[in-house]
Amino acid sequence: MPLRAYIEDKEIVSIDLNDEEWSALKARLKAKKTVLILPCCGQEGFLRMSSKGLKHFVHLKSANPCDWKPESAEHLKAKVAIMEACREQGWNAIPEFSEADWRADVLAVQGGKRIAFEVQWSRQTYEETRLRQERYKASNVRGCWFFRIAPKEMSDYDKTLVADKETPAFKIFKDENSNILAQVGKVQMPLKALISNLLARKLKFCEHIRSAPKQKVTIIFFEMKCWKCGTLQYCYTVEPSLKSVCNCDFDVERSSWDDHDIDKHPGVYAAVQDFLQTEEGRQLKVGPVKKRYSRTVADSYLSHGCYYCDAIFGDFHLIEEKLYAFTGVYTIIDNALMPKPNLYGGFSVCFITSSFFYWGYTSVNVCCGRNFSARNGLLLPQGRQCSVKFVTPL
Repeated sequence: MPLRAYIEDKEIVSIDLNDEEWSALKARLKAKKTVLILPCCGQEGFLRMSSKGLKHFVHLKSANPCDWKPESAEHLKAKVAIMEACREQGWNAIPEFSEADWRADVLAVQGGKRIAFEVQWSRQTYEETRLRQERYKASNVRGCWFFRIAPKEMSDYDKTLVADKETPAFKIFKDENSNILAQVGKVQMPLKALISNLLARKLKFCEHIRSAPKQKVTIIFFEMKCWKCGTLQYCYTVEPSLKSVCNCDFDVERSSWDDHDIDKHPGVYAAVQDFLQTEEGRQLKVGPVKKRYSRTVADSYLSHGCYYCDAIFGDFHLIEEKLYAFTGVYTIIDNALMPKPNLYGGFSVCFITSSFFYWGYTSVNVCCGRNFSARNGLLLPQGRQCSVKFVTPL
């Protein structure tokens, strides 16, 4: 359903007309005092308003029908949201703009920068998406996609969209009130808000996710038996989910026989020792974290160990114990239920980084531990590489 047309060689956009102008134009067309021409094919069209009040144009029946594909009401609503957001951010928004061998749902223009926004409410193959993106690139236009059902080649195992710098794409859907929403990671927002954040450079493509330098962590104590002396005691671990600098969730990647594991971080260890001095913590017997020799790896490494006989608790054998600890809600102490101790040490964990492509959304100009300057916050031309580990999606 087109939003753009020509009246007496003057371009008009349906959503720009108020109700009085719309009614007046409708009366003129009905009286055959003027003709409405659609730019996609140069043929006549007429006015129509959806049940939700969205103004648009429709093709007249013709012996040479236009190749315009029917659009759903949701598709039309999404295009209107994109146009409104672009205009509010100071961009010129042109619906159904055609050039060479492509036609964009909405083309946003500001100075020498051009962005084609595409809404795919119906299915589209990965091959078609890639071909259309290449056409945009050949015209020095950035393409940005919004899929209700994305091609499987662009989706992860859980059907979330994989972040891709060369083909920015986001999932959209309709809520119970028929509002068009978009999803960025675990964050949901109106489509109009996402477009505004994109153009305001508050959404960044990142190649590394970096934990926030100060944040709350949950330390879990769990009961276990020493493999050597058989005495029951406690060990501890850190819940794996942390927050990145731009407030994204990510799980800590743990590794065996590694001195830099989050459980062995000096800040975590200090928080544990402080807790063990409290009235509640004195009931727990927890061995120190220190260097111990392992016959398994034929080397010494920072490890947990037995409170009583100092036998090493190997990292590999602790993996299963930690997994069981994550599933529990309470720690059992002397047959009494004690809630998990939540220790808010506020210590620095900024050394933790992970290779992970994602769209980092932040309301401030900081993401993954780096400040965004005016230079690296610019919309980069297609094909140009950024010197830092992230670029804006547009």
